[in-house]
Amino acid sequence: MSARPQVDRSPSSLTRVNLGVSQADITPPVGISSNPWGKSTSARSTGVHRALTATAVALQNSQGKMQFIVGLDIGWIGCHECDVVKFRGRVTKELGIDLEDLLVNLSQTHKGPPFCIHEGLREGKELVPEFIERTIRTVIDICRKAESSTEEVDITWAYGKCDLGTVRDLPVGDQVVVGFNPALEPDDTLVVGRVTDLSGSNVATFVNYGCHPTSVGWGNDLISPDYVGRARELVESATGAPMLFLLGACGNVAPKIQYAADVAVADKNGEMLGYATLATLAGMLPPATEYRFNEVIASGTALGDWMVAPVEANSAVKMNKILAKLKHKELLSEDQMRERWAPVTASEVFLSFRIRKQLEMRLDYVQPDGTVLHPLWFWRLGDAVVVAHCGEAYFEMARELRRRNPGMMLLFLDMTNGPGYVYVPNRKAYEQNTYQSQQSLLAPGGFEEMLEIIDRELKTF
Repeated sequence: MSARPQVDRSPSSLTRVNLGVSQADITPPVGISSNPWGKSTSARSTGVHRALTATAVALQNSQGKMQFIVGLDIGWIGCHECDVVKFRGRVTKELGIDLEDLLVNLSQTHKGPPFCIHEGLREGKELVPEFIERTIRTVIDICRKAESSTEEVDITWAYGKCDLGTVRDLPVGDQVVVGFNPALEPDDTLVVGRVTDLSGSNVATFVNYGCHPTSVGWGNDLISPDYVGRARELVESATGAPMLFLLGACGNVAPKIQYAADVAVADKNGEMLGYATLATLAGMLPPATEYRFNEVIASGTALGDWMVAPVEANSAVKMNKILAKLKHKELLSEDQMRERWAPVTASEVFLSFRIRKQLEMRLDYVQPDGTVLHPLWFWRLGDAVVVAHCGEAYFEMARELRRRNPGMMLLFLDMTNGPGYVYVPNRKAYEQNTYQSQQSLLAPGGFEEMLEIIDRELKTF
């Protein structure tokens, strides 16, 4: 046998699964409340930049049951009633599945309507209840369509790189503000999954990336999916298939250029993600293949020849949910929150909203023994593993988990299955008294403990 290199194959991360996808427009009517920034003079929208979208993927697990992942161009959901009971509880009942068989990931656009009737406090609030109802019906509909269209597909996964996100903890004098910090390096990891049918035609594209959609600020009154909209347009135009955007770890990540009054900034930011996704797709091998060393060829010098070789894709699909028991910090009373936050909050209306949201986050989360139960979902899709949670983790969590598990294709999802949406800042953030550490219910050390809990689960999942 001829000599071979020490490493003679480059494995691909692959999934073979029964999958369906469906997508719908959920853009609300012009005039609805969609400018939630505290500094905005009016919350009422005056037009549409790009459509807001809902995308559903249906998956059949190894036991034959259906599971769903839904991506929504929605900011956040503020309370247990509007999320668990009236939204996800209703959707799963209609679909005939368990609550844990649905992952709803929010893009966290800051230019869309509230998805909680209790948050409709400002101009245009009269249109919010109907928007919520129509969106819920749409989610049920696209999940059913995705389920009815399931077919055997291949998913080819790859890590790419995207420079859109920057660290947004910026020391200014004696405080740390939320803004671009050129002195720190973010995680540029992008996860892309190309879904193709058995003939090789595109079915969908998974895109998992962590960056706050805050390109557009209070000075613009247009409804917008922020950077996700232009990225989606680029990817879908090139592939001819729906793109499912899944927001990654972004607690301390945002675009370099943000808070703009011009929606062209969102489009430019979206092009960074869109083209990075297309570049990652371009580098993929054909479905269900890997790269293997073939032979040494003599041609003026010795050349190493590699070839594309077929492999059997991993078809395992399973899920698990655990509750991470983490310590919470001393919880502020309503009067204490008002005293501390009033000096840095733009209006009484916005202050009242922040206080109510903080109180709502405690339901079914804060325990009487000084801890919280932070839900974590683990879904295996062949060679890929999805870790999802309801909070906004600092990017260091996803980066460290990938470092510790180098052979695993890891998708890390923030903003999934609320209503918690609590920040998960690291110890340094508490030492700096950042905005995220102020808003979080977790005590210092929660980030580090949650990291260890996730890593232990990944080692055996």
